[in-house]
Amino acid sequence: MMTETQIQELVEQTKQGDKDAFAALYEQYVDAIYRYVYFRVSAEDAEDLVETVFVKAWEKIAGYKQTKDNFSSWLFRIAHNLVVDHYRSNKTIEAITEEYQEYRAEYHPKIVTERGLENAMLQKALKGLKDDYQQVLVLKYINELSNKEIAKLLDKSEGSLRILQFRALKALRGVLEEMGLKM
Repeated sequence: MMTETQIQELVEQTKQGDKDAFAALYEQYVDAIYRYVYFRVSAEDAEDLVETVFVKAWEKIAGYKQTKDNFSSWLFRIAHNLVVDHYRSNKTIEAITEEYQEYRAEYHPKIVTERGLENAMLQKALKGLKDDYQQVLVLKYINELSNKEIAKLLDKSEGSLRILQFRALKALRGVLEEMGLKM
């Protein structure tokens, strides 16, 4: 895990056209961005959208200013905007697939199956929530961002973010109970 200082150094090198520095930033963030996008769109579209996130980041990095946001918040904002654009252009809600593809690693089949079922149920439950609830839960519990980072990303105060998280968790509990899972 890189420090914020190391990330900023890579950003500055990338602004100068250093492709290796951008590759290091890609490796640092690709899994988190993939998780964020995967739980918001269909599995088939997730990889394409993640690729687009990093293409846009490369194209727009010259305009990135560290004083406004940290780099991860900036990337998540790009990802969020692409997810919103994806739904606007499709104007339909994607069907949830029951399959789960393990990303980048091989695991024991039992573990993969258990994770797949858990993730499929979680994805289905999340799709039953309002968009802002989905977003805050994915950022907090799947991507493990801090409340400060999420508040900055969503342009909310930390207090209003905590209220939103509480309401989102309550709504998720209701959806999971409707699915027959006891909390």
